[in-house]
Amino acid sequence: MRVLATLLLGTLLLPSAAQQDAKPSAAIHSCREFGFDGRVKGGEEYSHVLGGRLWLRLLPLNDGWGWIIQVQPEGSNDDYGFPLNPPYHGDNVQWLGTGYGETVEPRLKFEHRVFFASSRQEHELDVSLYEEYVDSPGNKDPSAAGKFLAMLPSLQSAVLKLKPGNYEITNEGKSVSWLEFSVTAITPESFHPAAGMKLKNSACPSGGF
Repeated sequence: MRVLATLLLGTLLLPSAAQQDAKPSAAIHSCREFGFDGRVKGGEEYSHVLGGRLWLRLLPLNDGWGWIIQVQPEGSNDDYGFPLNPPYHGDNVQWLGTGYGETVEPRLKFEHRVFFASSRQEHELDVSLYEEYVDSPGNKDPSAAGKFLAMLPSLQSAVLKLKPGNYEITNEGKSVSWLEFSVTAITPESFHPAAGMKLKNSACPSGGF
């Protein structure tokens, strides 16, 4: 994972220019929900197609310590969950493994709610705004990171919920031998889920974190 700047935690009002840059949440009127179940062995990668040329990937950590949850486009290592899931300089919901002072076991006991961009255009906008407000060496505005944080709910158009089920841990709770889990994705109507997915109407992601 790339090294990212620490994001301020305050929430500030956006100037009109920032509001014009962000995608208005009102533009997404309705969404659809679909899901599937999965199983993965410790130390192995897991992939499952979502649709729209996007895949869920569980990228293994060393020594079977768990996984990093990412949504990637076909044929690319880009993470469409970046930068929609703060904090960036530490533990966040995409981390399903041992690290940051905690073993993997507690992370297997709750649902991981990972926002992601549902298209390449959305991802490129998300990254460009992050680079402008947060990761720009020339940006001397101390409130810029807070402004980006405040606009995040308008950028979070799709969400993937990964809920761990049965599992087996070893190495004093640091490693996972295997994991069963369920996945639910909620996406805009413009997103085309993979064939065979059972769809139902759903409220759109509310944003926030």
